[in-house]
Amino acid sequence: MNTKSRWWRILIVSIMALALIIPTVAGAQTSSGIVSPTDGQTLSGTVDVTAVFPGSPYVRWDLFILPGGNDSGRIWVASGEDAGEATLSLDTTKYPDGDHAFSLRLVKADSNYDEQIVPFTIDNSGAASSSSESASTASTPDIVDTAVAAGSFPTLVAAVQAADLVDALKGAGPFTVFAPTEEAFAALPEGTLDSLLADPAALANILLYHVVSGKVMAADVTDGLTAETLQGSDVTFTVADGSVKINDANIVTTDIEAGNGVIHVIDAVILPPAGSETAAAPAAAPATAPATTGLISPTDGATLSGTVDVTAVFPGSSYVRWDLFILPGGNDSGKIWVASGEDAGEATLSLDTTNLPNGDHAFSLRLVKADSNYDEQIVNFTIAN
Repeated sequence: MNTKSRWWRILIVSIMALALIIPTVAGAQTSSGIVSPTDGQTLSGTVDVTAVFPGSPYVRWDLFILPGGNDSGRIWVASGEDAGEATLSLDTTKYPDGDHAFSLRLVKADSNYDEQIVPFTIDNSGAASSSSESASTASTPDIVDTAVAAGSFPTLVAAVQAADLVDALKGAGPFTVFAPTEEAFAALPEGTLDSLLADPAALANILLYHVVSGKVMAADVTDGLTAETLQGSDVTFTVADGSVKINDANIVTTDIEAGNGVIHVIDAVILPPAGSETAAAPAAAPATAPATTGLISPTDGATLSGTVDVTAVFPGSSYVRWDLFILPGGNDSGKIWVASGEDAGEATLSLDTTNLPNGDHAFSLRLVKADSNYDEQIVNFTIAN
């Protein structure tokens, strides 16, 4: 074989190899991430945004808009966990004309992520609208409207409505809200959520423990940081091994910006410290407290139905507080807070047993000392509704 023929064959083989490689690379570029709109596209009116989420090794995707291309002002648009293609409708008239960018974050189990940036331009200059409509659509929705529009927090939204906190969270703020996922609410002991929804004061107490005054962005959180909630008690942040926690809950999505604050998504419902709740106030103590201490009604082993009175006597003295819980199935790990108090004497509260499942349960009355140690009384009972 002559030299010219040999090099000619090498060139042909190289071109064929390149022809095989190029479609593969092009396919890789569109197999995951934002596929529409394309980089640098000009958008107006309502447009479809389409992205492909590959799944493994990623556990979640988060889509943001970066106004002016600035990451510090990013606005959350949507999140998801299912692998495959997702398309959402975006009304560009809600954002100012000019250059912006999409940020698609593919999040791994350790909360690290890979990010795709797609610049785009909004030009709605030709769209006819009244000045009042323009002012309305240009404003960013508040925390409540953002949560409703997301469609990912129906239980939280229902709870905010039941607790009569809608107007408060639509206020000027700014507020930082730690929003539990649907799975977080589902993980509560059976009957807990229904019981809370039936008790707006107790529900509001817990929900306000998920709200901090001011706008706390993810970048502001440091290990050991504490913040006072609107409920009045502090929450503590932990930063370790690439993950961030608020109390015992993981923060799984951060910096969902709203017009009056920011939302972070957490994977558990967090509860205020025992004794900080104000949902159920004990009755005034009698002038002379009875000698009996602890739960005096219902008695151990009683069968309960409908609405019943629960009465206990708190001795005071070496104790600084009492906390009453229900242990569903007698299991301490799923305990449900009922009431707390500090005044010595007798306290009676009304308990609707229909908010709890039928079966064997227990009351736990904890008499708490100044050093936070406590003595505990367990009273078993059965619900038969």
